[in-house]
Amino acid sequence: MGNLRSLSGFIFLTLAVFTTARPKSGPDQKCKSGPVDLVFLIDSSRSVRPHEFETMRKFMVDILNTLDIGLDTTRVGVVQYSSQIRSEFFLKTHSKLENMVNAINEIVPLAQGTMTGLAIKYLMNEAFSPGQGDRPKVPNVAVIVTDGRPQDRVTEVAAEARERGIEIYAVGVARADMTSLRAMASPPFEDHVFLVERFDLIHQFGLQFQDKLCGKDLCLESDHGCEQLCESSPGSYTCHCLPGYRLNADGKTCSAIDLCVEGKHDCQQICISSPGSFTCDCDQGYHLNDDKKTCSPIDLCAEGKHDCEQVCVYSGPGIFTCDCKEGYRLNVDEKTCAPIDLCAEGKHDCDQVCVNMGPGIFTCNCNEGYRLNMDEKTCSPIDLCAEGKHDCEQVCVNIGPGIFTCDCNEGYKLNGDKKTCSPIDLCAEGKHGCEQVCVYLGPGNFTCDCNEGYRLNGDKKTCSPIDLCAEGKHDCEQVCVNMGPGIFTCDCNEGYRLNENEKSCSAIDLCAEGKHDCEHICISAPGVFTCDCNKGFKLNKDKRTCTNMDMCNTVKHGCEYQCVNTPGSYYCICPEGQLLQEDSKTCGTCKSANIDLVLLIDGSKSVRPQNFELVKKFVNQVVDSLDVSAHGTRIGLVQYSSRVRTEFPLNMYHTAEDIKAAVMKVDYMEKGTMTGLALKHMLENSFSEAEGARPASRNIPRVGLVFTDGRSQDDISEYAKKAKEAGITMYAVGVGKAVEDELREIASEPVEKHFYYTTDFSAINTIAENLKLNVCPAESQGEVAMKDPCACENLVEFQQATVNSLDQLTQKLASMAARLERLENQLLSRK
Repeated sequence: MGNLRSLSGFIFLTLAVFTTARPKSGPDQKCKSGPVDLVFLIDSSRSVRPHEFETMRKFMVDILNTLDIGLDTTRVGVVQYSSQIRSEFFLKTHSKLENMVNAINEIVPLAQGTMTGLAIKYLMNEAFSPGQGDRPKVPNVAVIVTDGRPQDRVTEVAAEARERGIEIYAVGVARADMTSLRAMASPPFEDHVFLVERFDLIHQFGLQFQDKLCGKDLCLESDHGCEQLCESSPGSYTCHCLPGYRLNADGKTCSAIDLCVEGKHDCQQICISSPGSFTCDCDQGYHLNDDKKTCSPIDLCAEGKHDCEQVCVYSGPGIFTCDCKEGYRLNVDEKTCAPIDLCAEGKHDCDQVCVNMGPGIFTCNCNEGYRLNMDEKTCSPIDLCAEGKHDCEQVCVNIGPGIFTCDCNEGYKLNGDKKTCSPIDLCAEGKHGCEQVCVYLGPGNFTCDCNEGYRLNGDKKTCSPIDLCAEGKHDCEQVCVNMGPGIFTCDCNEGYRLNENEKSCSAIDLCAEGKHDCEHICISAPGVFTCDCNKGFKLNKDKRTCTNMDMCNTVKHGCEYQCVNTPGSYYCICPEGQLLQEDSKTCGTCKSANIDLVLLIDGSKSVRPQNFELVKKFVNQVVDSLDVSAHGTRIGLVQYSSRVRTEFPLNMYHTAEDIKAAVMKVDYMEKGTMTGLALKHMLENSFSEAEGARPASRNIPRVGLVFTDGRSQDDISEYAKKAKEAGITMYAVGVGKAVEDELREIASEPVEKHFYYTTDFSAINTIAENLKLNVCPAESQGEVAMKDPCACENLVEFQQATVNSLDQLTQKLASMAARLERLENQLLSRK
C-alpha cells in the first residue's frame, strides 16, 4: 500500500505541472515524490501537426521542471512512436535536467502510422529493462500521449505491462478514442485516463492534483514522535507499527508480539520466537519435517551426512559404518576404499604389456612396433613399409619393428622433413650461364630470361634494354621521354600542361586561371590570350581596357517611355503609376495584385550563416516587387532543414514593412535538407485556410517559391507533382550545389520561366530582379476593395489620375512633335 500511495502521489505531481500557474512549486522548490522511473510514450503519427508536436515538447519540459531529477531520485526516458518505435533517450541516459530538455528539443517526428500496441510492448521489454536504467523496487510509471485510435491491438499488451508493475496514464487529445485510452490505462480510470479537445488545452487537467500533492506532509515536516511508522492524512497523521509489533497505549511506541510465550503455536518439540511470528525446531538427533511443526529421527546415511567414500550403512539415529563397492577393499581408516589392481599384483597372462582397466579388470597390449594377436595376449612385429602405413613421398625403407626411414628416386634429394623429395634445381645451385634470370624447367633443365625492361638476345643468354619511346610503344598524347629500360614518362608541347592521368595534355588557359590583365573579356589560346569588351563597350588602343558606349543613342532600344544608360547596357523605365511589362520595354498597369505566395527557404548546414543573411535579403527583394496587403498579395514564409518550421503564415502580416522586418528576425536552423518534407508541409498546411490562404472559389492564384542550395535528402517527386496538380504555380531557385533536375521537377510549365539558378550566393540579388511572379488583375479575379465614386477622397484621386494621364499624353505629343521636326529638317537638308 505504501508503494501504491507513493506511485499515485508521483502521478498527481506529474499531472499537476500542466497548469499554467504553479504557486507551490518553482525552479527552486520541487514536489518530492521519492525515487520513480518515468517514461513518456509520445504519439508522433502523421495526424500530429508540427505545432501540436511543439506543444507536446513543452508539455514534457514543463513536467521535468517540477521534478527532482537525478540518478538516485527521478529518472526519465522518452520514446516516440508511429509505425515504428524510436527511443530518444533511456532512463540511464541523462542525470541532469538541462540535458533532458536539450534532447527533447532535438526530437524529429516520425510522421507515420499509430502502432500503440507495438510501442507499449517496446516500453515493457526495452525502456523498463535493467540494461537501460530501470531500478529494482522503484515504481515504474508510463505516460502515454496520443491523438488517435491505435492501428493495432493494445488491450492484451497493456494488461501484461500492468501485471509487470507498470502504472500507465493515458492522455488523449482531440481525435483520441476513449475506449482505447481505458484499455491502456491502470485502474481506477478516473485517476489514470484524461481526454482534452486539443493540444493547447493539455495543461488544464493538472490543476485538480496540485494542492493534494504539493501540500504539507506532517509526517515529513513535523516532529511526529512515531517510533516506527507515520501515516499522513490531510492536516494530521497517525502512528503505526511494523508487522509483528503492536502499538502501545501511548499511541506512538511499539512492542514485539511473542507467540511462543503466549502459547500461540503448534510446535511438537521446540518453539523459537520472533516479533509477531515463530518457527519450530527439534531436539538433538531429530530434524524438522516438511510441515515445519513435527520432528523425525535423523538418518545420516540417507541425508548424506557421513564421510564414507563409497557405501554408508545405517546403524541407528546418528550412527553409521562404511563399506566398499565390488572390486574395491576398505582401507585401514575404515572410510576410504582402494581399487584392486590385478596388473600390479601380477595376476595376468599378457605377453608384453598388462593395462589396468579398473578394479579387478585388465586388458593386454604390446610394446611400440608390435601389434596384439587375435588371442588378445601375444604380440607380432609391425612392417609399416609393407603395409603402406608410412608418409614417405617416394621410397620407404623398413629398419625394424614399427620403424622406417624415407629415401628419394634418382634426380631428387630428400628434404629437411625427411619425408618429401625435391628435384635438383640447377638455377638455384648457380649451375647456368644466364646473364640475368634463370628459369627452372625440371630436374637438370633450365632456360634463360631477362629482367623487366630488357629482352633476350639471339644467344638465349644475354639481354638488351628496351626503349619504349623509340619503338612507339607508349600512350603519351604529345611527347614521350625515355626514363630507362622499359620505362617512360609523358610530357607536353609548349603552351600545354600534363593532366592528372600523366598521359594526356590540356591547353594552358591563362584566362580561366586569371593570369591576364583584360578589363572585360579574356579570349584564350594555348599559353596566350587576347582581350575583348562586353556588349556596349569598345576596346581601347592598349588592347586591354574598355570604354562605355551610349547605348540609348546608338541602338534601337525600343523603350516605350524612357531609356536609361548603364555600364555596357541600358534599361527602360515607365512614368509614375505604370509598371514595366515582361518584355522590359512597354508600360502598363499589370502587376501581381492578388496572389497567395509561400516561400520555402533552405536552412540546411551547407548554406552557412553569412549566406543565410543573403537569402533573407533575396526574400525581401521579392517582397518589394509585390503589392502586399490583406486584399492584395499575401506572403507566408517556411524554413526547412531536417524538419520544417513555419516562420509566419499567410495571414500574419499585411504590409511589406512588417514582412521584411519579420524575415530579418528569422533564426538559421542549420541541419539537413528535407525538401520533400517541406513541399508536403506547404501543400497540407501553408495553403490551408487556417493559415490564411483564401478559398479556392475566389480564384486567387497560389504561388510557391522553393529556394535551395543542395540535393534533397528525401524524395521530392510525390509532393512536387501534387502541388502542381493542386493548381499551385511553383518557382524553383537554386544556388551552388543545387541539383538542376530537382529544380526542374519542382518548377511549373513552362519550366524556363519558373526555374532560376546561380553558382554564387552573392548573385541571387540578380535572380530577385529578374524573377517574375506577375499575375494580372484580369487573370486574378481576387478581392478588390470597392470604392464609392462620390466620396470626396475618391473624387480627388480620380482628378489626380486624370491630370497624370493628361500630363503623360502631353509628353508623348511633345515627343512626337520633336521627332517630326527633326524629320522635316533632315528632308530640307537633303534638298
